[in-house]
Amino acid sequence: MVLKEFRITHSTLIEHYQFIEAHLEGIYAAISDKSFSEGIKDVEKDSLSGVVREIQDAEKQKGINVFTTDDYKQLRHIIDRRNFWCHSCYFELSFDRKTGGLSKVRDEKKLLTDLQEAELWREKLYNIKVKLLENKII
Repeated sequence: MVLKEFRITHSTLIEHYQFIEAHLEGIYAAISDKSFSEGIKDVEKDSLSGVVREIQDAEKQKGINVFTTDDYKQLRHIIDRRNFWCHSCYFELSFDRKTGGLSKVRDEKKLLTDLQEAELWREKLYNIKVKLLENKII
């Protein structure tokens, strides 16, 4: 993978993570006891972990389960991977001096695996958000 391919793939991955965050904020807003816009305001400045905690708290308050225990485990994994790709990948990965791309095949595979996982979760969270909003008057 040359540098240009890495940057495009990395950028696409970050895009998915941003939509994941927005969908989680929307899910919180949909299950909160507030209007959608007020619910978004509650969490829009929170970290991704903070938004997930707010969803868990809202689930407990309302006695509902939007996510399973396994879903929360996977969301924590996504948060960890997002933090890696956003904050430390350029410092922790090895890059080829000639191509500028990733020098280790395992790092390239992890990038592509994380991309696939993020794509799936982006779609899953969007669908959950839409389903919840269909049942709420905004």
